[in-house]
Amino acid sequence: MDIRFRLRQVSKTFRNLSSGRAAVAVPALAGVDLDVGERLVNALVGRSGAGKSTLARTVMGMEQPDSGCVLYHGRPLAEAPRNHFCRQNQMMFQNPYLAVNPLFTVRQIIAEPLRVNGLDRSACSEKVSAAMELLELPAAYRGRLPHELSGGELQRVSLARALALEPEFLVLDEPFSALDDLTAMRVLLQFKKIFLRRRLGILFVTHHPRHVQALADRVVVLEQGKIIGQTLDRGSL
Repeated sequence: MDIRFRLRQVSKTFRNLSSGRAAVAVPALAGVDLDVGERLVNALVGRSGAGKSTLARTVMGMEQPDSGCVLYHGRPLAEAPRNHFCRQNQMMFQNPYLAVNPLFTVRQIIAEPLRVNGLDRSACSEKVSAAMELLELPAAYRGRLPHELSGGELQRVSLARALALEPEFLVLDEPFSALDDLTAMRVLLQFKKIFLRRRLGILFVTHHPRHVQALADRVVVLEQGKIIGQTLDRGSL
């Protein structure tokens, strides 16, 4: 298995600053060792509060570990040029309504990372159209605002934004938790077709067994910030 991210003895503790009380240390990750493979769906499962989202954000460089190291292609993650890293690695967040600017149209939402990376108006328009077509979003939706979309539609917009830069790897943090089961499975199966077509690597954070069964090649179980179990990789069988 080719390794994209390698975590070694990664620990992270947060301080709970409750009003009127002394700060309480809340361990989120405790000595995590994990290899995240290329071109596989690596599922990270566990109960709420197990540290899944913290681990995902640490992989993406959004959280800095208190101790241990994160390697990206064998080198310290901190040494990776940020612009290049962000083009190759994208993240989808749990609640699509909180992850987008409510005043942006669908076109603006999908075009945002393209614009930030210096693409001109013509190139942005072409890539927005291609991403919408890939996610089966009608062209008429380009001018719609987030509140005019269903949860499933907005989740597809969020994925279109993540895919617009044509990354190699995606982190999906509970991407279907805001959807009802039927919509979630329909969107998940659509996502799976795209992942297979593009041979994307995925770190898929979830607590839903059916989603894991439908999508994952490899499953890592996290509990109280520690890895307590892993499956074999389907991709290596």
